[in-house]
Amino acid sequence: MNKIANRIKLNNNLWFTILGNKLVFGYSFLSKGFHYTFSFGNKSGIFDLHLTNSKGEHYTVLEISHQNIYEVLPILLVKIKKSVFVLSNFEESKCNSEDFTIYKIEQYSDVTSELRTLTKKNKIIIDKDSSEFKSFVEKLTETQSTRIIKISDLKNEPQFLGIVKSKTECFFIMKSPFLEDQVFRINNIDLDINSVFEKILGKEVYETILNRINDGILQLQE
Repeated sequence: MNKIANRIKLNNNLWFTILGNKLVFGYSFLSKGFHYTFSFGNKSGIFDLHLTNSKGEHYTVLEISHQNIYEVLPILLVKIKKSVFVLSNFEESKCNSEDFTIYKIEQYSDVTSELRTLTKKNKIIIDKDSSEFKSFVEKLTETQSTRIIKISDLKNEPQFLGIVKSKTECFFIMKSPFLEDQVFRINNIDLDINSVFEKILGKEVYETILNRINDGILQLQE
């Protein structure tokens, strides 16, 4: 009998699962037998990140109140998106003057299921000249979960993920209310959890958190 999957593996290093009001995740660089738990604090009003060992013992890495999170949430979301995505401005005038087709991606699951072909060293490499990316685009634009839209329609889309395709070039574009309501070109996507957290939190804060994690591992190993 096949076992029921109880966690989602994003790449060779990172996995996560959701248990009630908690996000549980781990990665290969963490000591064996340990994982992280991020509690959304539905009753306590406190977001809590703690380290857990195989015995179920906990060590709190950080706590922050819901109120404090709500105050910085818009800025935090922008930093998260800009830390994961390497973006540049989308030149609409170029699409108007050349033979480009814009495909809106309706089902994000179709994208994530194929992204492994573009992933190298924990980064999604968007190389328009590579055979992997050309094959990825062909598969995606042939599915029923994408539809062709006009460039003028982008202004009416509050949130958007799509592919721009011509005879010589293909690339991703995105639009989000957390990114100044502009359309951006996606150049690369960073899946390295250490790199992303350092960019979001800043080097000094992230190093402080890493020291707390190391202290927690030592304490829970005693």
